[in-house]
Amino acid sequence: MKKLLLLRHGNALSRTSNMSDHNRPLDNTGKKQIENIEDKLSENKQKPDLIISSTALRAVSTAEIIQNRESKTKLLETDILYSADAFEYIDILKTQNNLLNSIMIVAHNPTISGFITRLTGKHIGMGTGNLCIIEIDIEKWSDLGFSSPVISSTLLKP
Repeated sequence: MKKLLLLRHGNALSRTSNMSDHNRPLDNTGKKQIENIEDKLSENKQKPDLIISSTALRAVSTAEIIQNRESKTKLLETDILYSADAFEYIDILKTQNNLLNSIMIVAHNPTISGFITRLTGKHIGMGTGNLCIIEIDIEKWSDLGFSSPVISSTLLKP
């Protein structure tokens, strides 16, 4: 069994004319949202083995809040997640080391919500700071696909 944690970045500052979307930082609400999610992960001992994050500032900051409280978790940043589609999520996950039992993706809507719907068959709205934990009945990440058997899916809100 593998565990996939899908985290939408925390609330970010509104975009201004002199700031690109990619460079929008978390606001105070966003930081608190992710700290709350991190507390829930710690309480339930559900820290990921690896965090894969979009390179957008708000996503990297979100991932770092999760990572900083558990230094053993490795953080990998990839440009692909900034504008990825659901198939690219699968492609990224299929290449991961099979010794990793739980992987977190930190990314953006609408793709993160669409990916969850494709994988679970359920529409789960992903507000900022929301985390969806999906247990999948596969032995290797390379076996992951949209038809992989989902054991459970749980939505955590900040």
